[in-house]
Amino acid sequence: MRVRKKAIDIVFFLAVLIFSVSPGMGQENSLQWEAMDSEEKQILAPLQGKWNEFSSAKQNRLNHGAKTWNALSLEQKKIFKQKLQAWKQKTPDEKNYLRKQFGRFQNLPEIEKQSLRKAYNAQRHIKPR
Repeated sequence: MRVRKKAIDIVFFLAVLIFSVSPGMGQENSLQWEAMDSEEKQILAPLQGKWNEFSSAKQNRLNHGAKTWNALSLEQKKIFKQKLQAWKQKTPDEKNYLRKQFGRFQNLPEIEKQSLRKAYNAQRHIKPR
């Protein structure tokens, strides 16, 4: 049960980063590498050579993700790295299962999503004895 809870935490956090919307994400204009802040460039440096090959939507998503990362505290970054490491250690079957579960969640009506989030958060705050 504890492993499943951690997996759900990871998928939820990644989904928030991936699917969150920022003001510039719907625009068709490409985001020029030179126009980004130095902090975002530092994080996205491994992608610099391919930057112009990405769609403008992907450029904006990546830039938004870098800004989100920069806004995290050191503790939040540490937790995220741990969760990412746990995700990497999952088998392909486990990852597929979690992706399907996330897809099912995404297709639920908003009221059901809110209810599940509320129940999940209540369960998270129960301390084991």
